Amino acid sequence: QLDSIAKSVGREKCIKSGSMVFAMERLFRLRGIRYIEFVDIAQFMMKTPLPYIYKKRAFSSIGYPTFEKELFEAIRLYNTMQNLAEPVRHTIFNYLSGDKVRIFGYEKVSGYLSYENQIKILLLTLLACNKLRHGHKTCHLNFLPLSAKIEKRYEALNHFLNSLPVEKIWRNGQQIAQLLKAKRGLILTKNETYNVLSIDFRDRVDIDQKLAYMDTITNPDQLKNYYYYSLRSLRKYPFYTDDYEKRLEEAYEKRMKVIIDSMVEKFQEQMQMVTEFSELHSLTENLLSRSYEIGFTNEQRQKILDLYDLRKEELTRDKLTEINHVLENIHDRVELEDYWNSVKWYLLENRTVLGKEFEILVARQFDEKLKNL
Repeated sequence: QLDSIAKSVGREKCIKSGSMVFAMERLFRLRGIRYIEFVDIAQFMMKTPLPYIYKKRAFSSIGYPTFEKELFEAIRLYNTMQNLAEPVRHTIFNYLSGDKVRIFGYEKVSGYLSYENQIKILLLTLLACNKLRHGHKTCHLNFLPLSAKIEKRYEALNHFLNSLPVEKIWRNGQQIAQLLKAKRGLILTKNETYNVLSIDFRDRVDIDQKLAYMDTITNPDQLKNYYYYSLRSLRKYPFYTDDYEKRLEEAYEKRMKVIIDSMVEKFQEQMQMVTEFSELHSLTENLLSRSYEIGFTNEQRQKILDLYDLRKEELTRDKLTEINHVLENIHDRVELEDYWNSVKWYLLENRTVLGKEFEILVARQFDEKLKNL
C-alpha cells in the first residue's frame, strides 16, 4: 500500500513537472524561440558542451549560430521566470498549460520589452482573463493593437511597466480593474461575447485630443500659438514622438489652409461691399501685409491680388459709367469746368490705385464733351 502511495505521489509530481515544462516551452514559442526545448537548457546548465547539445538535436534546417542565439535567449527568459515568487511563476505556468488561453501578437510586442517586462505584461493580461472566462471557455489575448504601434511606443511602455512591481500586480486585484477602465497607459478592453481581451497602449500625450482641439480654432494667430506650444510639449516628452509631431504638423497645415481660405472668402465678401478705390486698396494692403506672418501660400496671395484686380476693374467701369452719365446732363462750359475740378481732385487722390491711364481716359471724355458744347 505504501508503495502504491509513493508511486501515486511520484506520478502526480511528474505530471505537474511535465505540465510546467510544457508551459515553459510554450512561453518560448510565444516569444519566438522556435527550436529550443527545456531539455536543452537543462543539459547546458549541467555543463554539457553546447556543440554537443546542438549535434544531438540533429537539426537539418537551422545552423549552429541560430541555435546558440535562441538557447541564450531562452535561458534569459527561464532565469527571469525563476526570479519570480513561486506562486506567481506557477500561476503563469497554470494558464499556459492546456487550452485555458490563446495568445496572438505577443511575439512582436515582447521583442521590444525588457525580460522582466515581457513577463509583467503577460502576468497582467493572464490575470485579467479571470474577468472574462466563463466556466471552461478559452480566453483569447489579443496583443495585435499593441503590436501595430510597439515600434514607436516601446520606450514609454517599458517605462510604464517598470513602475509596476510584480508583487503589486500579483497582490492588488484593483490594478487589473484600473487597467480595464484606463484611458492612458496600458489599456485592456474586454469583449465578453467572444471572450477576447485586447491589449493596447496610449501615451499620456493625447495627440488625438490635441488634433480635435486644433480643428475648433478659427483664428490664425491662435492656431499658430497652439501648434508651437504643442510641438514644444511633445519635444519635452522623453520618449519617441516623431509620428505625433508629423501628425500635428499635417493637422496644423490642413487647419491653417481652411482658416486662410475662410479669410479669403470673407475678404471677397468685404470687397463686394466696398465702393471706393481707397477703401479697396487699404483692405487689400492690410490683408497682404499680414499674409506672410500668417502663412499664406503664394497661390493664396495671388488669389487675393486677382480678386483685387477684378474688383478694381468693376469699380473702374462703374466710375466711368457714372462720369459719362453726368457728362450727358451737362450743357454749358461753366458746369463742365466745375465738374472737371471735382473729378480732377478725385483722380489725384486715387492716382496710386487707378494710375495715369485712367486719368487720361477721363480727360479725353471731358475734351470730347467740351467739343460738343
